[in-house]
Amino acid sequence: MKKSHSKTLHCALLLAASLLMTPSLYAEPPVQVYIMAGQSNMQGKGSIEGDHGGSLRGIVKNHPKQYGFFADEKGEWVERKDVWIHYDLYPFRELRYGLLKPGYGASGGQIGPEFGFGHAMGEESEGKVLLIKAAWGGKSIGHNFLPPSVGKYPVPSEPEQDPGYFFHRTVQLVAEVTENMKDFFPDYKGQGVELAGICWHQGWNDQYGGLEESYEANLAAFIKDIRSVEHGLGVPDLPFVIASSGMIMPESPVVQGQIAIGDAKKYAEFVGNVSVIDTHQPYGPDKMTFKFDNDGVTEKVGYHWNNNARSYSNIGIAMAAEMRKLKRPKSPARFRAYGSEQGVQLLWQLGTEKPEGVEILRNGKSVGAKLSPTQTAFTDTAALPGANSYELILDMPSGKVKFNASCDTSATNLDGYRSLDGVMLSWITRGKYDAFRILRDGKVIADAVPADARSFEDKAAPAKGMVTYSIQPTTGMVTPAKLTVNLGPADAGGALIYEPFDYPTSAEEPKSLLGKAGVSGTKSEYVSLDEKPKDLPKVIAGGLSFGALPVAGNCAQMHLRGGGCAIDLDDGLKKAGLLEDGATVWISFLYHIHQTRGQGVRVSLQSADGKEAIGFDHKGVTNTFIIDDGAEKRRLLVKGVRAATTYYFVGKITWGEDGEPDQLLPYHVQKDLKLPEKPGRVFTEPFDIDQSKLSRLVLEGGATSDVDEIRVGSAFESVVGGGTK
Repeated sequence: MKKSHSKTLHCALLLAASLLMTPSLYAEPPVQVYIMAGQSNMQGKGSIEGDHGGSLRGIVKNHPKQYGFFADEKGEWVERKDVWIHYDLYPFRELRYGLLKPGYGASGGQIGPEFGFGHAMGEESEGKVLLIKAAWGGKSIGHNFLPPSVGKYPVPSEPEQDPGYFFHRTVQLVAEVTENMKDFFPDYKGQGVELAGICWHQGWNDQYGGLEESYEANLAAFIKDIRSVEHGLGVPDLPFVIASSGMIMPESPVVQGQIAIGDAKKYAEFVGNVSVIDTHQPYGPDKMTFKFDNDGVTEKVGYHWNNNARSYSNIGIAMAAEMRKLKRPKSPARFRAYGSEQGVQLLWQLGTEKPEGVEILRNGKSVGAKLSPTQTAFTDTAALPGANSYELILDMPSGKVKFNASCDTSATNLDGYRSLDGVMLSWITRGKYDAFRILRDGKVIADAVPADARSFEDKAAPAKGMVTYSIQPTTGMVTPAKLTVNLGPADAGGALIYEPFDYPTSAEEPKSLLGKAGVSGTKSEYVSLDEKPKDLPKVIAGGLSFGALPVAGNCAQMHLRGGGCAIDLDDGLKKAGLLEDGATVWISFLYHIHQTRGQGVRVSLQSADGKEAIGFDHKGVTNTFIIDDGAEKRRLLVKGVRAATTYYFVGKITWGEDGEPDQLLPYHVQKDLKLPEKPGRVFTEPFDIDQSKLSRLVLEGGATSDVDEIRVGSAFESVVGGGTK
């Protein structure tokens, strides 16, 4: 346990530590990692500030003996340097990380169980503690966190629709953080990480839709799967603490299922490594309770614990107390290999049974390093770039134990865009390199790009045509990363209106779209729809790609405070007869979702006065048609969407004749670029736009999505695109 020391003693300890230091990076114990998983009550809804007794400020003031350590003598919140926290709400909201302090709840003004838990575990740990929050509001274990062994589903990709998405996201999140520790926490010294436990606080959403009866079975399977090598984190018997859903009636199958997990006769394999806290009952020798309102103890609790900071703090403190009681796993586990600037990083963790010796093989041969039996991290600085296979051999008292891992440090994700002076290339690498070699159409254009470079500008790139680039380290057996770039001018491919956003820009300082001209099928330049826009529409570096769709130029992004922009159309649609009654018009474009909160891009054809419009709008987790026939503006939900994803939208518009209404059919084309047999949701409400007034292409919306490759034509084939010739 950490204790306070006098200044003299502290200095003496520092001196002694300095005398004992060795060149090893591993004198400090591995960072103890705890995963805080669940739904909104693990996110945390406890108020930080407020004059009432239920805020964090209120409980520190009214109960200083119990909670006074949360703040210093000046009333400032304590920021623990020994406890780190990482909270990524992807795919919905922002990433937060840093030292533990108030503000890591569902919002920056709230706390959750992580706050009390982190303070308590920090006091007990000799080294650093890391909390990884894997909590998203409104999620069930019967669907969103569904264990793979129960669902037997393919790897999920849609956050809300696909079962088990947040089970897999939790596993993915732990890997992302533990393999990039230095990026998030600069004080990390390479001492290694140890997954030390999971805290679970969830249950509300499983009360509905028939999920409650299977809650116990699902939770038991979740514990097994999240620990497993096959599906989860790869640490058998990883300590697991459950705080029951005390805001749900105790007779609920959800609460009964949570309590049952602690039944030693029913779940003998969980004895000593799983603990359940019944939040309906007082806890521990001090009879700590969990149900409060602003005035004190209560039995009436809302589904977010009355937003009471004391409830969330006590849950976290109780979870820490139970976590300390549980047994650590006996066996070593979780051997991982990943690239870094220093070389290939190897991590593993030990159990209570300690090895007597350790050896590491690279591609079947010893790395030749003298390793301590208690070491849990090693950097292979001699590994050449490319694919390397590793074997960890631990000489345990019970016999040799072997683990395998592999790592490929070839360059990946080569990307490029039309820059102000040529083509700007960028790539991702994770490894130690001497230099990089870049080729254009098979010929070397740069043979000694510095090892720390992650971008290169080809100022001698051709003015037009299709160009193929590749990049690879100058040493090692690597797989080159390749990219084919279409340089303008782009072929409209049969489209009467084609906007590829083929305008030079800069990644560091994106250029404004206003004043740009040259769109096929237009006769002017982009102008703002706001007389005094606060934020201009931008040309974003890099075009969006989708399957084999020919892509040229860059892409565009709007801003809510920019008011949108428009460009006048020429008479091409009119001459082709596409604005007459009975005619059919096709429209297509790419859009990339950055996040599923807030307003994204809007693309529409409008009249000069804006009273007649037909188009598309992305907002939040959905995209919709927008139709304005001069009398009423209406929307139709087309499809749910997810963040960090590019979609290809195609719409078929048929103008009604002889009194018939107009019709709009949506198609979400897949990467094979084939027209689906059936359209998506059809706009059934009759509408009648005076299409003869449509005279401009309008781009509006916010920055949560980008748009690219807008095409309008007479047939599906004309809007799929012809690309650069």
